[in-house]
Amino acid sequence: MGRNRSKTQPYQVPAGKGNPPKVMGRNRSKSPPRQSGPLPEALRHAARDTVRPQPQRRPGQPSPSALPRQVPGRQGPPRDLPDRGEPPWVYGIQPVLEALKDPDRRIEKIWIAHGRSGAAAEMVRTLARNAGITVSLRDRSTLDRKAGTGKHQGVVALLAQVSGPELESFLSPRPGGAPRFFALLDGVEDPRNLGAIVRSACAAGVEGLILPRHSVCPVTPTVIKASAGGALLVPLVRAGNASRALERVRRAGITVLGADPAAATGLYAADLRRDICLVLGGEGTGIRPVLKELCDELISIPMAGRIGSLNVSVAAGILFFEVQRQRLRERVAPASATSVGDRTL
Repeated sequence: MGRNRSKTQPYQVPAGKGNPPKVMGRNRSKSPPRQSGPLPEALRHAARDTVRPQPQRRPGQPSPSALPRQVPGRQGPPRDLPDRGEPPWVYGIQPVLEALKDPDRRIEKIWIAHGRSGAAAEMVRTLARNAGITVSLRDRSTLDRKAGTGKHQGVVALLAQVSGPELESFLSPRPGGAPRFFALLDGVEDPRNLGAIVRSACAAGVEGLILPRHSVCPVTPTVIKASAGGALLVPLVRAGNASRALERVRRAGITVLGADPAAATGLYAADLRRDICLVLGGEGTGIRPVLKELCDELISIPMAGRIGSLNVSVAAGILFFEVQRQRLRERVAPASATSVGDRTL
């Protein structure tokens, strides 16, 4: 026989000293409805004047507003933050080797992942030992956090903070009378694009790169890794304002050439054997109009296919090596030139 649920009595808790009896069960008394309408004047003033307590932070801990905004659903390592003068960490075999071979670059310490072996890692250990640099073993997770990525090849190095040359000293006349050749970047915000441009500049013999602080991404470990260590070899000149930097370049007697896909003058028709400063704009936007007005000439890369634009790092490589080709051709004696038909290479 089943139980008669309708006759079930609620359980009554015995009353204690000064406490009324409590009834537990389904038939609980409902709380009185909340009072509707506006709050009394005194309560409204009390709620307005209430100061919320702020969370306590440890000394040196950044405030929540200074931390990078986390986007829900975004995966992967955190993005590079702007440089604020902290010593840069370099990761990857080739960038660390370039830093070890540079006599003007001082390395504070090197971390190698546990179990990392091979000829390249042994070369890092040997060069560091000869230079008196401390090499320590760390877990790969520690290297991942320091590099901001897992693609560090098991090697990271802490460089001493070295400030780049000032624009005034960089533009001062050089002995020997060789033609000047450097570039100014505007709107290049992707660190991998910047690293690829720096790598091409190092290979093509560019004298230096001018990087305006407000329109170019900072030089981060990702930039150094993408440049294969070239960022440690090519002078990177930080300028406060791109327009003022170009005005200073023009006052120094250097021709400013802007790379613009819509320019009528082709790259191979321009004379690149003089003192020049190439201006490269970012992808999608190109050179800003205010900077185009400061250029002495605008040049374009001839395009033969149906795609009318190039990645900024690819365009930079073409421009840099055309400058190098024209200057090498001028230095080669006519007798050593090779003739093919009616053309001379």
